[in-house]
Amino acid sequence: MVSAGSDATMQTTMLDAVSEVLAVAFLVYDRNDELIYASRLISSYFPVPPQFLTPGTRLRDYLGALYDAGWRGAAMGGKDQALQSREEWIAEHISAHWRERSEVQQRDGQNRWMRLTKRRLPSGYGICLIADITEQKKREEQWRADMERVQLTEEILDDLPQAVFVQDRNLGVVAVNKAFCAIMEIPSENVLGGTLASAFADEIASQLTDVTRHVLETGTPSATAVDLKGVSARGTRAVLRSQRVGKPGRYFIVTSFADAAQATSEVVAAACAVSTEAKSLPQQMGGRPVPTSAVHVGRKALLVTSDTEFEAKSLRTLQRLGLDACCVHDAAEQEAFLSVARSVGVVVDLIVVDIEMDVNCLEVAESYGVGTITLDGFQLDTELAFLVMEKLSGLEPSPHTEDWEISTGDGQAPASSEAATQLVLVAEDNDINQIVFSQILEGLGYAYRIAADGEEAVRLCAELRPDIVLMDVTLPRINGFEACRRIRAAERGSSRVTPVIGVLVQAFERDREECFAAGMNDVILKPLSPDAIEAVIARVAPELKDAFVG
Repeated sequence: MVSAGSDATMQTTMLDAVSEVLAVAFLVYDRNDELIYASRLISSYFPVPPQFLTPGTRLRDYLGALYDAGWRGAAMGGKDQALQSREEWIAEHISAHWRERSEVQQRDGQNRWMRLTKRRLPSGYGICLIADITEQKKREEQWRADMERVQLTEEILDDLPQAVFVQDRNLGVVAVNKAFCAIMEIPSENVLGGTLASAFADEIASQLTDVTRHVLETGTPSATAVDLKGVSARGTRAVLRSQRVGKPGRYFIVTSFADAAQATSEVVAAACAVSTEAKSLPQQMGGRPVPTSAVHVGRKALLVTSDTEFEAKSLRTLQRLGLDACCVHDAAEQEAFLSVARSVGVVVDLIVVDIEMDVNCLEVAESYGVGTITLDGFQLDTELAFLVMEKLSGLEPSPHTEDWEISTGDGQAPASSEAATQLVLVAEDNDINQIVFSQILEGLGYAYRIAADGEEAVRLCAELRPDIVLMDVTLPRINGFEACRRIRAAERGSSRVTPVIGVLVQAFERDREECFAAGMNDVILKPLSPDAIEAVIARVAPELKDAFVG
């Protein structure tokens, strides 16, 4: 037979277990306001000595110990605690325990929130449950703060003069402002929760979706010129700027319509036109600009990329805009090009850098004080035209346009009247080496022409009858070896034999032998120098050197 004491002990143990499992402290008292049970967790909430938690302790004595320990939890009466005496405070809390049902939330001195739920049963027994609700209060506060931020964000967006829309990581539209709804002539409820197709024409929606997906995946901001004519009654051409905000897993894409201060209508219109017309350009243009109403004629751009497709697309767009453009393939070539360009007075207005290139390319551009645009292959089709227009808008065309033409092989170097008949034909397709040849030959006082491929070299040799030919062996269309053989074939039967100098990158014996077998008179090696060119001219055409000196 189990004793009453054993039953009481078992009940206490079970209540302690329930208290710990539920993380809720219990306090039970009878109709005489004497404690019957206090769970072990009570001590983690209230700083009272253990003897005040034993069965038989008066509720008054327990509350007095709380007061003496410095705990000043709010009573249900709502009076200022600082104005209450010890007896007033105890009396008010005892009266709260006698209410049939009450609940209060309090924060202690350790900034911990707790909820006290009190019930007085019909039998007269009272129960007080104490639970830690600190995390719940933090979540509520965070929720209120988030709601306030959302409301503030909406107010800020609606006050902006620019149209703005926001997409989540699934590219669904989660926010639009009043300016967006006005310019697109669509109510917000027709857009929110949907895709861009609910606001834009299909072609534009598809284009913008590709752009925003790219921004979401790469974090690279975007500026896209689009023609919204037909969407609004008055028609709109705009630049849409997109950028990624937020943290991993919670990214958003914010896109705003540029206002008049950020992009003039002329810039936007030109960029829209180039972006549209570029789709119909032929795949190969032979390095020549297509006819256009270009707005940047006379300005010069340098492209830095090792990707041939990137190079071809970029050059087409740059030429379509009317810029003189050429390409280098790494930071070393870029440094050499800019150094030579500076020495001959050529001003480069803009450098377009493939984002896949080494960061040294940006450092080189900065060291020469040239503005840069960085973009990847995707952005070529959507942004290059606008970014160039925006970057160069308001700038004056660069001087020395004739010097830049020298580097492209379209012009002839000025020469003194004494050396006017001493013409050097240079066969070289590399832009940098063209400038190097130009600088050296100008410094030596020779007139010259540059051919960019083997067939052009053969043609100019027949037309101009140069005094000497400097022939790079790795030329497009036909190489230098074949070009020399055709020159020799054309001269066969005549008294004329034009000195031809092979230009090699490395001194491989087989290349030297092939040069001589093709009919060349001598070879020189890159990198080029004035001394090397003077020396080879003196060897193969001493009469040319003597005539110049004389």
